[in-house]
Amino acid sequence: MRQCRNPDVASSYAGQHACRATVQRMSTTQLLLILAAAILVIGAGLGFRRPAVAILGFAIAAFVAVGHLSGRLGLEQLWFRAPSFYVAAALLLVGIVWWLQRPLPLLRRVVPLAGIFAFGAALFAFMLLNGRGAPPAMLMPTMNRAAPDFAFVDASGASRRLSDLKGDVVLINFWATWCAPCRREMPLLAKMQREYEPQRFRVLYLSLEEPEVVDTFLKANHFDGIQGRIAQAPPFYDAGRFYPLSYLVDRHGQVVARWSGRPGEAWLSDTIARQL
Repeated sequence: MRQCRNPDVASSYAGQHACRATVQRMSTTQLLLILAAAILVIGAGLGFRRPAVAILGFAIAAFVAVGHLSGRLGLEQLWFRAPSFYVAAALLLVGIVWWLQRPLPLLRRVVPLAGIFAFGAALFAFMLLNGRGAPPAMLMPTMNRAAPDFAFVDASGASRRLSDLKGDVVLINFWATWCAPCRREMPLLAKMQREYEPQRFRVLYLSLEEPEVVDTFLKANHFDGIQGRIAQAPPFYDAGRFYPLSYLVDRHGQVVARWSGRPGEAWLSDTIARQL
């Protein structure tokens, strides 16, 4: 999966390219198997009194936890959605308790632990600030926040508002013609539109580009759903900084999911179906 950052927007996100690889998609089963291996390593280390071996097992759990927190394992595996994150976090808690109870001088227990936390925090910040994880807002649950309303102009030139669609399940997708990951994701969204349209599901594609740029692109590329242009979106949406960005809004106007990049089809279909 790839994510685009608007090259015309100055931000603290480092890097010279607008698009870069961001995630390594892994299934829950694969992650739980990795953690099962970590548990075996930890058990062997503790059972045979080999602290270095036990630390290796805890390190594996730590990398899994950081992957969940940073979005590197795929949007389906963000920490608040992934059972494996909580398993990894529990293993880390066990590791901390074990380390603090070791028969060592206080400084030899506390200083290395503090160093590990500092390294983990620095690694997490590096992955975010270099665009190697999801946009920061995407790493947090939506808490079913009400979707901020906004005006847009549809393909016919009519002025409309998001609130006009209240009562429908709406997938808002911010995209750009120059964004390759957007062009890869849009056919999947169009498929969801065709599949769930009878159940009052709508995909709302929104671009911040000039009308002639969007019109030229759409003449050669058709995507089922509502095509719109917006001059500026409320800050909540982060529109114009990262592409693609998607928000799923339920029939009551609440944001129930958000993500950046092309999701897995099964995950997207299931996420939409739960709101219909």
